[in-house]
Order: sequence, then structure tokens, then C-alpha cells
Amino acid sequence: MQCKQCGLRFSDDLSSKKQMDDHLDMHFRQNSGVRQNVGHGHSRCWFISLELCAQFVVVQSGHKAKSIYCLICKETMKSEFLEDDEDWVWRDAVRKDDKIYHAT
Repeated sequence: MQCKQCGLRFSDDLSSKKQMDDHLDMHFRQNSGVRQNVGHGHSRCWFISLELCAQFVVVQSGHKAKSIYCLICKETMKSEFLEDDEDWVWRDAVRKDDKIYHAT
């Protein structure tokens, strides 16, 4: 079975039939809410959360003044000193498998 609105697939057993019904109900609630707000405008939150904004990676000793680049977007990340923590960090960064990437 496949949802005709978004393409999400479900298997053909009985429990998946229930999941498909719940999924279609979600689409109905979503669409009826949109219809009720016609003429009222619709806004989205374009700001990132505080948790994402506050992400940083502590710079390893010996790399304090070293700038690195994100392996995905190739932008340079400059290290900066956090007065409160007294550490050098790369702001807006995450470490995954010993590699550093932009968090957003």
C-alpha cells in the first residue's frame, strides 16, 4: 500500500492497514487545518533552536589558531576563544567519527 498524498509505503498486513489509516487521518487533520486558516496567513519558525545555535567543538591543544574547513560545505571555520569556559572552540560545529562538520 502507498499513500497517494506523500508516497509513504506500508506493507499489506493488518497492522500496516491501521498505520495507513492513522497516516491518512494525519493528512486529513493537516489539510483541514490549512483550509481553516485561509486568509489568516501562515507563518513558520525560520530561526534555529538555541541548542543548535550553542553547539561548538572544543579545539584540540596545539590547534588553537588553526582554521579548518567543513568537509561538506567547504566553508572555513575559524577558532575563537570563549571567555566563560576559557577554551578555544569552533562555533556551530559538531564532531562525528573524529571529523568536524558545521552543525547547521
